[in-house]
Amino acid sequence: MYDLVLKGKFLTGGKLIEGSIGVSGGRILRVSTGELKGEETIQIGRGKVILPGLIDVHVHLRDFDQRKKETVETGTMAAVHGGITTVFDMPNTQPPVLDVKTFERRKALFEGTAYADYALGFLIRNNCGDAVKAGADFYKIFMGASTGGVFSEDFEGDYSCAPSIVSVHAEDAEIIAQNPERPPEAEIRAIKRALNAAEKLGKPLNVCHVSTTGGIEAILRRNLPWVSFEVTPHHLFLTRKDFEGNPLLRVYPPLRDEEHRRALWRNFSRIPLIASDHAPHTPEDKESGAAGIPGLETEVALLLDAVNRGMLELSDIVEKMHTNPIRIFGIRNKGFEVGKDADFTVVDLKREWTVKPEDFYTKAKWSPWEGRKLKGKVLMTLLRGRVVMEEDEIVGKPEGVRINAGKGNT
Repeated sequence: MYDLVLKGKFLTGGKLIEGSIGVSGGRILRVSTGELKGEETIQIGRGKVILPGLIDVHVHLRDFDQRKKETVETGTMAAVHGGITTVFDMPNTQPPVLDVKTFERRKALFEGTAYADYALGFLIRNNCGDAVKAGADFYKIFMGASTGGVFSEDFEGDYSCAPSIVSVHAEDAEIIAQNPERPPEAEIRAIKRALNAAEKLGKPLNVCHVSTTGGIEAILRRNLPWVSFEVTPHHLFLTRKDFEGNPLLRVYPPLRDEEHRRALWRNFSRIPLIASDHAPHTPEDKESGAAGIPGLETEVALLLDAVNRGMLELSDIVEKMHTNPIRIFGIRNKGFEVGKDADFTVVDLKREWTVKPEDFYTKAKWSPWEGRKLKGKVLMTLLRGRVVMEEDEIVGKPEGVRINAGKGNT
């Protein structure tokens, strides 16, 4: 008998199947189309689907000196509320994670306060010695200034010394200095430079938040097996016109014209990763020009809504927010298979709801989608066989742990 049996429809091999998932000791022990017996059984009703736990590989959780904006606790509560079971913590914090001592502080901060599982990042800028010693799960390099202001002046040198996969914010420092509006060329030039370095060095690289026609086409044309990239929901669903109507939508890279948004959708099947780039700021900071959009509690729902509108398939969400993150970042303890952590995101494709930021768990109580009616909602989130969120309520204490990830590979 299993500790827990989940019964209902689940997605496997791109197909919806009715069956049972047996869980013991926090791990998946059996996936069956038949009946399984458990100490506890959760029956997932009609119209609802059990997805494998979704992973967001680009999240800013602030904390440290910016606890007013977000804490590890509030940010990871937001994650599980939005159906995200694992988050990748970006290291451009205040202070930034640039040395072993700060990395250890960051690690200690997560222990006992995270509601989701997590991967810890380390920021590289002329600090190879510390980067090698830190033992982070992934490494981050900014090619141009963004939130926090720390950027690499020798991208190839910093990238070459990274012990494992690098996530790069590709915007060109020179173009940004000349034009703070960050035109498409700032991203395109930086991506091409990053691709040249990746081709030369043959090291795993993930290009963050690609937003331009030229950027996505350059990556796809070069087709380097060790290079992946991510796209955000805000670049998929919003444009520059939205920003012109709402200055709070300032983000780096910026929202683009419709032609760029269309290019992302045209190439949607070839996008490996979707990530929120969740960036919590206070309303006061936003009004004074801070860049970033909170997204942890809306990203999955936006994608479910798009499924209902025929823009993508449920299997696309699983591929880009579960299967590919595991493969690209070398996550060894996650996956919808026997022996892996029993992480699940249960969704109701037919549930309609209205986005109300005042109900968010993030401290950033605003959203580009405030007042938007969406069809498709996360109902329940399970982490290692335990329900951690059900019907918008966080359940239990923070039990998130650091994932088992190593050298990324694509």
